[in-house]
Amino acid sequence: MPSRAVKVLSVSDRIESRLFEDKTIEVNKDINLILSCGDLPYYYIENLFQTYQVPVLFVRGNHDQAVVYGKKGTQFGPRGAIDLHRRVVVLNNLIFLGFEGSLPYREGPFLYSQTEMWRNVLGVIPRLLWNKLVYGRFVDVVLTHSPPQGIHDKDSHIHGGYKAFRWLLKTFKPAYLYHGHIHIYSEDQIRESIFEKTKVINTYGHRKSVIRAGKRHYPIQDRPFNLEPSLVNAAEDFRDARRRAALENIWSTLTGSSNHLIQFQQVADQIQYEGSEKLGLLEVPLDAIVGSVNRPNDFTRKFFPREVVDPERWQRVKRGMNQKIRPIDLYQIDEVYFVLDGNHRVSIARQRGLTHIPAYVTRIESIVPLTPEDTFEDVIIKNQQVRFLQDTQLNLVRPDLDFTVTTPGSYRQLREQINNHHLNLEIQLHYPFTYQEAVESWADEVYLPIVQIITQSGLLRDFPERTPTDLYLWLVNYQKELSHRFGWEIKPSSAIEGLAAAYGNRLIHRWKRLKNQLFPRSSSQPPPVGVWRKTHLVPRKEGQIFSAILVGINGKDSGWKALEQALIIAQIENSAVRGLHIIKGEFDPSDDQIREIRAEFRKRSAPHNISAKLYLEQGEVLNLLNERARLNDLLVISLEHPPKDKPAARLRSNLRGLIQTCPRPLLAVPTPSPMRHALLAYDGSPKATEALYLAAYLVEHWGIKLTIATALEDSTSRHNPLQKAQEYLTSREIEASLISDVGLPSDVIISTMNNQGCDFIIVGGYGYQPVMEVLFGSTLNGLLRKSEKPILICH
Repeated sequence: MPSRAVKVLSVSDRIESRLFEDKTIEVNKDINLILSCGDLPYYYIENLFQTYQVPVLFVRGNHDQAVVYGKKGTQFGPRGAIDLHRRVVVLNNLIFLGFEGSLPYREGPFLYSQTEMWRNVLGVIPRLLWNKLVYGRFVDVVLTHSPPQGIHDKDSHIHGGYKAFRWLLKTFKPAYLYHGHIHIYSEDQIRESIFEKTKVINTYGHRKSVIRAGKRHYPIQDRPFNLEPSLVNAAEDFRDARRRAALENIWSTLTGSSNHLIQFQQVADQIQYEGSEKLGLLEVPLDAIVGSVNRPNDFTRKFFPREVVDPERWQRVKRGMNQKIRPIDLYQIDEVYFVLDGNHRVSIARQRGLTHIPAYVTRIESIVPLTPEDTFEDVIIKNQQVRFLQDTQLNLVRPDLDFTVTTPGSYRQLREQINNHHLNLEIQLHYPFTYQEAVESWADEVYLPIVQIITQSGLLRDFPERTPTDLYLWLVNYQKELSHRFGWEIKPSSAIEGLAAAYGNRLIHRWKRLKNQLFPRSSSQPPPVGVWRKTHLVPRKEGQIFSAILVGINGKDSGWKALEQALIIAQIENSAVRGLHIIKGEFDPSDDQIREIRAEFRKRSAPHNISAKLYLEQGEVLNLLNERARLNDLLVISLEHPPKDKPAARLRSNLRGLIQTCPRPLLAVPTPSPMRHALLAYDGSPKATEALYLAAYLVEHWGIKLTIATALEDSTSRHNPLQKAQEYLTSREIEASLISDVGLPSDVIISTMNNQGCDFIIVGGYGYQPVMEVLFGSTLNGLLRKSEKPILICH
């Protein structure tokens, strides 16, 4: 299937202020990724991240410092960027690997001898082998500061290259290697080279390039086209070629890949070319010859002979070639070639181990892009893409968007969506929109917001073989499936988590599905710490953390207080409110009590001018609240029955069970609050740290005031968790009041809340294991019993 193009801005060694000029930013607005190859200040990399708002991967150079002390505090790397040294990172279907530093010439933190770098490289081999098993390839992009030995390096000790990098390229064949360290002083200095199948790029200053997963590069042939020494005779050569064809057939069957040549006429019918140009005699890589004009069924994809090939003719051509190969005739379409005359010569060259062949090439002009990895199905898809872009002009009006897909029929679905959007626009706005206006509106208001959620959520890692447009269509269809199944209006952001778990093709997802079938997960099992933030909070649009709020409606005064609190948050967030009334037994929708609940819900929601809907469901309260909370962003419940302060009652509490298992943040409401001043209860634990992250979001997006309190065992305690909280807040440039006191944690928090005038509490979930909680109680249970203000609980 076709690989997706990713536009990259790579930088190293030199600060260039023009990258922050409006004109340059406009030129580079289509980049998807920034790669930094070292010897650049941390603040420079941070500014690039803030300016272009795309992921940043970096390695350090020989001039970089291990620790930087500045106004924002101590820094061990650029904020917002991913350190790639000795790490493998999968991002947007691309596999990245990085190595920092250069050869040692003085004392410094990022200087490595040849032996030390060998250890670094050999240490990542297990992960590369795992990549081959999971993704079908070892690595796509290697990021280094120093170049490989013998490629772009200099003879001096300081600017020499590493032997281990050269071995890495020969063994694992990445598509690209980006490096810095070698300064460019003249226009004729080599900046790009092909080594084996890898393009090596010196990115001194900055470079803009396009990369593709699994891309293969072909070096220029620099030796005569002499055949390798023959086997015993031409007949034995033919039998060897036939054996290779048989092995290729077996491998194709095992992997499900195609080993058929592409028929030129089928491609020509798809692309509908108009012009051609004779390029003369060229050296053509054999790997790029993927089809034939007259004999597509006689040879395998690698041009080894099938059974229909006449052995006598193959051997006769072989004997007639002697030590030279007569040039063949080829058609070229984009990056691929089709044999017009010379199929047997290509087969013989393949069998004898050549990498290139001389050919008279006729290039056919086509706007359909083709690569040697494409199958005929890919050609059809690419042709459909070209027609789609010609009709919609999206490649011109929205050039920064990529509408590549990998499955036939996808463009028909996109056209249907645009047509439906066109119709809805005219109905809603009572205005005759042109088709082009509808296309642009659909791209901006429908397609782009969902693609941004997909990209930021990391869903592309779960479906490495798919493109953003593939996942856009898949997510929209899955969202409709969930909405139909549950009778709820499900937003795309709420469907992402389930999509990866239900359909992800990565080995980890297949294993989890198998494990859940063999050992069903208990409904009482707590969700892992931080999962909601990583998969759900990050992709939120600016200023909206809780786009859908679920509130438990029990028909009592306490339930209406919870609804009032949910409506307050919905007004701040401009979000939707879903009320859920759960009935344990059989019920009649026309029952007087249900009618009263419906009427009261409408009465209380109507003045707020927000989207609010009440759902009635039958089932067990705890399980239903958990299941429906997963389809929303926040669960709001009344704090009517807090856990009692008795050992056995602590574990039997329904509220405790709900807090333990709820997959989303939970807000327990004794009385409604405007939620303008938060008290964060912080003890440095992982769950408290999650609460800190959420508090920071509320400060930045809601503009709330923040106070942080911690309880110490005694006044002489050397460890104060507030130091860790202060470092994080400083890095985000957030101000907060920090208060520490000695005493029982719940008493310290309640006292601080009253003294500081806080109107709600933010806290992590339960910290103790059940046995410890029975023995010692819980800070959270104490807060639930004592607080008169809402408590926001997150895992």
